[in-house]
Amino acid sequence: MSSSTAPENATGSQAAAEDDDGIKDFRLRWTLTGPKSGSVEFEIAGLLSLYNDNHSYLIDGRLRIVAGHAYYREIGNPRMFVRRNGGEASGRQWGWDLISGKRTCEKLCTMETYFQRIGYWAPSDRSLILSIGAEQGWSKRTRFSPPVEVRMC
Repeated sequence: MSSSTAPENATGSQAAAEDDDGIKDFRLRWTLTGPKSGSVEFEIAGLLSLYNDNHSYLIDGRLRIVAGHAYYREIGNPRMFVRRNGGEASGRQWGWDLISGKRTCEKLCTMETYFQRIGYWAPSDRSLILSIGAEQGWSKRTRFSPPVEVRMC
């Protein structure tokens, strides 16, 4: 499996300010461009919250096509997914892990996909890092969006 990042296709990412309840929302937009200038813009958006006296986290979000529905075939109708990583105070990261199912763009044109992940939050953990992935063709070539970091501490 070949993988590469594609920062040239990113349209920006952001993590919003924290609410008083320890809940933060996140949003990441990423554009894939086809060979004939057709492009499709994807977005993940949702909430990250800590609960159980900050010992557990919950990610609740959705992946959808924001613009360019008509061009999904031009970009190769890739299978889209969301992955997560975590960052500790020391700078160490957990490693990337899939947190959503893989859906083709054709299916995303019909209905957005939702994802949810619950996990352990250690005292040294500081942030969750999310990105969008696109898997294409029989070789399963994978491209990733630039990540969005949601800082909780």
